[in-house]
Amino acid sequence: MARYRFPGHNHWWQANPFSLSAAPDGRTLRLTAKAAGSTSAGLRHAPVGSRVFVEGPYGAFTSVHRTRPGALLIAGGVGITPVRAMLEGEPAGDLVVLYRVRSEDDAVLVDEVRALVADRGGRLHLLTGRTDEGATPFEPDSLRALVPDITERDVYVCGPPAMTSAVLGALSKLNVPGRRVHSERFGLA
Repeated sequence: MARYRFPGHNHWWQANPFSLSAAPDGRTLRLTAKAAGSTSAGLRHAPVGSRVFVEGPYGAFTSVHRTRPGALLIAGGVGITPVRAMLEGEPAGDLVVLYRVRSEDDAVLVDEVRALVADRGGRLHLLTGRTDEGATPFEPDSLRALVPDITERDVYVCGPPAMTSAVLGALSKLNVPGRRVHSERFGLA
């Protein structure tokens, strides 16, 4: 996650947090923002090549923190952006991605994620449905059913606050060591 200021689009002092949605290539940075407010919705009208001030990156959502050969990447909604970026730099290996969305139509970047996961020999589980309709993919038993060796992996989590809290609680109940859990939370703080 980094903080971005878009002069000409917003007040110069107003910073917004977004995650990269592609690995940096030394020339460009790519972010993908959900049109949730006037700033993120208005970004689609910013001209290509617009000046942007970037502060960061911050957080632990990087393979530098990997301690295990296997990784589980869990995303909810637009939280797929740092997962997608991270996948670009990951070697082939034991990767599992759980991507939670209400419907497949809501799955931002899903074709890119599918291709990156397939190129690395990993597995993608697209988890659809509304929690209030009985879908509870982040209960401990559900996670263990999807990823039986979950306690032997590094786990990366990015999504809405309620989902992230549910996943972190389930990982704790499953006794996944805290040093192998890396999360990125939405928000300014």
